[in-house]
Amino acid sequence: MAYARNVGLHLHWGLIADATSNTATSPLNVLALGAITAVVRNAQVAVGVLFVVSAVLTALWLQALGEQLAPSRALPIIGVGLLLVNPLLLSTVGLEPYLTAALFAGLLRYGAAGRGVAFGVVAGLTVLARPDCVVVVIVVALVLRPGVARAIGAALVVTLPWYVFSWLVLGSALPDTLIIKTGESWSTYDFWNGVLLYLDVYPAPTRLAFLPVVVGVAVLAGLLVLRLSRAWAPWQRAAAAAGLGGVAHYGVYGLLHTAPFHWYYAPLIVGTTLCAAIAAARPSGGFATLRVAAVALLALACIVVDLQHGLPWQRAPISTNWATAAEYQQMGQDLHRIVGTSAVQSPGEIGTLAYYCDCAIVDAFSDRGRITDAIVDRERESDALAALLLRLNYAHLDLSEQPRPVAYHLRYEARLAPSGPDQWPSDNWVDGAGRIVLVPG
Repeated sequence: MAYARNVGLHLHWGLIADATSNTATSPLNVLALGAITAVVRNAQVAVGVLFVVSAVLTALWLQALGEQLAPSRALPIIGVGLLLVNPLLLSTVGLEPYLTAALFAGLLRYGAAGRGVAFGVVAGLTVLARPDCVVVVIVVALVLRPGVARAIGAALVVTLPWYVFSWLVLGSALPDTLIIKTGESWSTYDFWNGVLLYLDVYPAPTRLAFLPVVVGVAVLAGLLVLRLSRAWAPWQRAAAAAGLGGVAHYGVYGLLHTAPFHWYYAPLIVGTTLCAAIAAARPSGGFATLRVAAVALLALACIVVDLQHGLPWQRAPISTNWATAAEYQQMGQDLHRIVGTSAVQSPGEIGTLAYYCDCAIVDAFSDRGRITDAIVDRERESDALAALLLRLNYAHLDLSEQPRPVAYHLRYEARLAPSGPDQWPSDNWVDGAGRIVLVPG
């Protein structure tokens, strides 16, 4: 929302108003939110508008897919219904997962129809929604086999303008989160086993969020076994494409040793949910009533868990923040009054603070000078090919840029209550109650 506000109201690409940065992992999400913000003049309203538009697009593309593959008319109801109540996906509203889900449905719709140009356009938008979803695009294309040449051409027409602009103007084709977020783990948890952490901290929401993954993977396994003996029917091929796309994304992220941020599991959840939904919606085969009843029961259970967090939510069902949104809002508004035009170092989280403070709050996500050393170090530690790609990506970035000086620091202190001025409560998702303290210098 901070990026979207700056783009929509000031045509400025950055997390804070007076510095250019390139840490928006989803340029399409920011551009869409920014465009809506320019009209409605409010980034929070823009989030709601884009959420609804994404859900409608998902339903329309699944309806078209269902009409083509001949599952029942229930496909958009099952698919969109399960996605809309999933506790993890709902915890990501404002980020790009629901936009990505819509584009995932579009890939299946046009890929199954063999419409290469349309598939390529949606594929390009998918990569702009999340560059790592190129894995999903490739897998779906390999399974559904739309016109490859036309698809590639259309995808390049959609994506190249942004990436050339980003490379020349913003200093890197791919966002800096490539450096910040990869190769990171949380204690004994990385992307492979991160679900176990969420099961420990948020057991009920996590079980319900990943139950469609279990079902989708089981459906996918059955389809792969079936493929050994005979060719897939059209609905089976589409379901397999969805499941394989999600699983492949999970595998690539695991190999990159990415930290287990919960929204990174969205492509896995979306792909396997759509795989299960396509299978559940088919009119033929046994247990049709049982399939529909199972979907309804799962959706009802998700709704019950979603509603247990109050209306409006005080905190999302699955959250990895160090404070609640309300705590960060109060902190940001107070900081705006206290620091004025001075720069302040973030405590380790920045997004909501930057939005509500609307001030010069800095860390690697907003200040390019705080990531240049990491870029140089990563290039030095990488093999020859990876180092070359990094060098190309940052060919137009001034790596001599220094960190911006700050007049204040925000310091997170676990398990300590506020005990004086310029201190705020911090309800950390792991540590519990703590505080964030503003100190000069």
